[in-house]
Amino acid sequence: MKYERKKVPISSLCVGIYDGPHATPPKSDSGAVFLGISNFSNGRLDLSNIRYISEDDLPQWTKRVTPKAHDIVFSYEATLNLYAIIPDGFYGCLGRRMALMRPDERKVDYRFLYYYMFSAEWREEIERYKVNGSTVDRIPLVSFPSFTVNLPDMATQRYIAGILSELDDKIEINNKINDNLAA
Repeated sequence: MKYERKKVPISSLCVGIYDGPHATPPKSDSGAVFLGISNFSNGRLDLSNIRYISEDDLPQWTKRVTPKAHDIVFSYEATLNLYAIIPDGFYGCLGRRMALMRPDERKVDYRFLYYYMFSAEWREEIERYKVNGSTVDRIPLVSFPSFTVNLPDMATQRYIAGILSELDDKIEINNKINDNLAA
């Protein structure tokens, strides 16, 4: 399938790009989810082993942004190229070394943008801007809004995202079946 695409800065596709706090709150036995790098698993959020943040501490940790459904969270330091979509009903905040894109769904299908993050084109964009540190690599969030996306029209975005979403759903079902058979 041949379609026209145009290079656009990611800032033109998002209503906001936010980073998480630069610290870690006290542990809590209950409350909201404090997302961490360890919660990324194969392009999804694994919330089976979570760290909690207390209800009292949560307002301080959501001053910049409160994650909501369809937001795309990603790692920007240490372990790069981790991406996931915030699911419906999520209640929590971003952890350290994490950031969030809030797609403008009038301009981009959030699923297409998410899948684009796994493309070779996007990985090349990350490599172009990556800063190699003495202990960890990072992408400078100050430059992130200028990173470009090779964007097709909305109908093509939805078509591509629909196919990839169906494949992801089938893979997830197969993984659950395999886990049940192994148990």
